[in-house]
Amino acid sequence: MGAFPWSMAKSRPRLLLHVTLWFIVSSLMVVGSTVAKVRHFKWSVEYTYWAPDCEERVVMAINGQFPGPTIRACAGDTLHIELTNKLSTEGVVIHWHGIRQVGTPWADGTASISQCAINPGETFTYRFKVDKVGYFDMLQPGTYFYHGHYGMQRSAGLYGSLIVDLAGGEKEPFHYDGELNLLLSDWWHKSTHEQEVGLSSKPFRWIGEPQDELVGKGKGGGCDSPRK
Repeated sequence: MGAFPWSMAKSRPRLLLHVTLWFIVSSLMVVGSTVAKVRHFKWSVEYTYWAPDCEERVVMAINGQFPGPTIRACAGDTLHIELTNKLSTEGVVIHWHGIRQVGTPWADGTASISQCAINPGETFTYRFKVDKVGYFDMLQPGTYFYHGHYGMQRSAGLYGSLIVDLAGGEKEPFHYDGELNLLLSDWWHKSTHEQEVGLSSKPFRWIGEPQDELVGKGKGGGCDSPRK
């Protein structure tokens, strides 16, 4: 009988630790639920003409923009992206590169694996949280990007930036002067359809090295008179 009070006293630190951890996790969940937002986007994917290096060619654009719109959200936010496929003959999916899709594997955008391709004329809504990882679902910011995951659509220009900032109320641990988002991409003057045929041919046929490289947000390089 004399050992009973001693065993209770010995277990108190462990009980106190469990209560403390529960309180911390509960506080984080409350803070996250009050700060996190749902951010809505409405996109249309279709082909258009573009001349970033003054050599005009057909590219795949989102809402008429190439590269696609930059998404900026805070860690823990939910993205709600309504995507309409306005292509005439191709399916389309978007993969959110680097987002772990915890609990939302159907939003990962991998054609024939996590979802069927969105057919021409159809609309699909992606809904997922950015970003969730680690113990107690601690939130993690980062610089990511999204891209087409069907055929050669990424090479055709279907990509853009996805920037996840710190959750609301959190402070940046490092001091820096500023930031600039850069997107780099190889740029061929020949079409992606020609690339695809060459890559899948037997024997293999290479269309050659890219003619240019894109830097930045793809404003067209200031070209007033593109070569057609």
